[in-house]
Amino acid sequence: TLLDVAERHRLGFERVARLNPDLDAWIPPVGARVRLPTWHVLPDAPHEGLVVNLPELQLYDYGGDRENPQILALAIGDELDPSLVGTFRVGRKRANPVWHVPASIRAERPELPAEIPPGPDNPLGPYWLTIGQTSYGVHGTNNRWSIGREATHGCLRLYNDVVEALYARTRTGTPIRILYQPVKLGLRDGIVYVEAHPDRYRRDPERLERTRAVLVEWGLDDEASLALLERTLEAARGEPVAIGVLPDAPEPSPAPSATSRPTS
Repeated sequence: TLLDVAERHRLGFERVARLNPDLDAWIPPVGARVRLPTWHVLPDAPHEGLVVNLPELQLYDYGGDRENPQILALAIGDELDPSLVGTFRVGRKRANPVWHVPASIRAERPELPAEIPPGPDNPLGPYWLTIGQTSYGVHGTNNRWSIGREATHGCLRLYNDVVEALYARTRTGTPIRILYQPVKLGLRDGIVYVEAHPDRYRRDPERLERTRAVLVEWGLDDEASLALLERTLEAARGEPVAIGVLPDAPEPSPAPSATSRPTS
C-alpha cells in the first residue's frame, strides 16, 4: 500500500497519496510507479532551529544546514484538536516518557489507566521534546501508520527512529516555530514556484486572493500564470509548480533535480 511506501521512505502517507491521485492507496497495481514528495519550497520563516508547517505535515530542522534542512514527516492534531501555532523554544526533553493520560482523553476512553509506562503500548514512543512551557510535545509513536496524517490530540508525532535522531541533535532552548502556511512561494533562477496544501483547519479562506496579489506585485499578472495558480491551489497536491518567470529574469539554468529545494 502507499502506507508502506511512505513508511519505507520516512515520508508522510497523505502527502504520498495526494501526489499520486490516480493510484489506489490501498491496492496499487503491481509495478505501479509512485511519485515521492521530496522537492519542497521552504516555509516563510527564519532558517534556524525547528520550523513546522502544519498544512504540509512536515518539520524542517535547520540545526545542521540553514540552506538544506532535514525534512521530517509529521502527524498533527485534527480540526477538533488542532496543533499549536506560534513561536516557542524546545523545553524539557525526556527519554522513555511516561504518558500521563489527560482527563479529556480518559473521558473519551475510560478504559485507559491514569498513566502508561514506557513500552510498545505507549503512544508517546521513546522520546519527547516539550514545546515551550506547554503540555504538548514532539514525540515518537506506537502507530507508525499515523505519520503524515491528522492523528493526534495536538502533539507533533514522528517515526521513532526519526525522533531518536532529532532528540540527540536538538538542544533544550532551540527555537521551534509552528506555522500555518497552506501556500508557499519559491524563487529559483527567476522561476516562481507555488506549493499548495489543504487548508486543514479552514483558517485561510483568502489564500488564493492573497497569493494572486503577490504574483501581480511581482509582475506575473498574465492570464496563464494566474489560471495555473488557481488550479494548483485547488489541487493542493503539495508539489512545487512552476507558475511563470519573473520579468527581466536572467536565462534560467537547467531544471532542478527531484531532490533539490527552491528557497523561499
